[in-house]
Amino acid sequence: MEFSLRKWRLSDAKELAAALNNRHILNNLRDGLPFPYTERDARDYIIATLSANENDTFAYAITIDDRAVGSIGAFRQGNIHRQTAELGYYLAEEYWGQGIMSAAIRRLCDTIFQTTDILRIYAEPFSYNVGSRRALEKAGFALEGLMKNNAVKNGKVVDMALYSLTRSLEPYPVRRLAPEEIPAALELCWRVFLEFEAPEYPAEGVAAFRASLDDEERTRKLAFYGAFDGGRLVGVLCMRPPQHIGGFFVDAAYHRRGIGRRLFEAMRQDYETQVFTVNASPYAVEVYRRLGFTPTDTEQLTDGLRYTPMRFEERNTEE
Repeated sequence: MEFSLRKWRLSDAKELAAALNNRHILNNLRDGLPFPYTERDARDYIIATLSANENDTFAYAITIDDRAVGSIGAFRQGNIHRQTAELGYYLAEEYWGQGIMSAAIRRLCDTIFQTTDILRIYAEPFSYNVGSRRALEKAGFALEGLMKNNAVKNGKVVDMALYSLTRSLEPYPVRRLAPEEIPAALELCWRVFLEFEAPEYPAEGVAAFRASLDDEERTRKLAFYGAFDGGRLVGVLCMRPPQHIGGFFVDAAYHRRGIGRRLFEAMRQDYETQVFTVNASPYAVEVYRRLGFTPTDTEQLTDGLRYTPMRFEERNTEE
């Protein structure tokens, strides 16, 4: 479902109050919110948020069709933690389980890392809040540990889980892509294919490649890795079982920056056996040679697509 993040408006008070008048949501938040939560409470919150220092408070409404259905914010800490921010969020119950929150978390964190000096964003959900923890994990947060007996909620002593996401100090960080990021990855594959590979193929081959991108069953079997420049996806590598590269594309504006190798090396970390195969397009044969692949057969032709079967195998250099 499509959503947006935007600054709060006073006109959002009614929707905000409706979302927070729900014990299922309040049971997962820290104490301090009144119940019932009135439109006046909502207006007071919105006014406070809009008047906060924008370099310290990064608070947004999660909206669908411009209607507020949730809240997300990160709040800069102080003293030696001044480049760290704590994340908080909630979503109206009717929208749970649709991938909205994980995507919203990822979008906000990308914005913060691109536009501020924040280096680390953390969250502390109650350990029992499986949905919140899953949203953080899907957004790329790492579990740092379980904080035992760390809070008292509803009269019970409970554990909390500590998650964090840190700004990469390396250029073009690579990570596994979440399901909702796959359409953007496929679009990048198609765009780069048209520019660099389609000229090598007849119309039949171009149509066959387009059909492979549109094949949802095939896509579900692929593991996608993405390289990023800030929040922008600039490179994609996808794997299909057992260990075959099913797509490898880097945005034209980012060629010759080592992004392809970064994608390849990141992917390799997920496999114990270092043997990989690929059907390399004519344009990509030399790219794969530089990564250590060697041809295993002469050039082939299938459905108008020319390719050279190639193989990578890490050799043990120990005597």
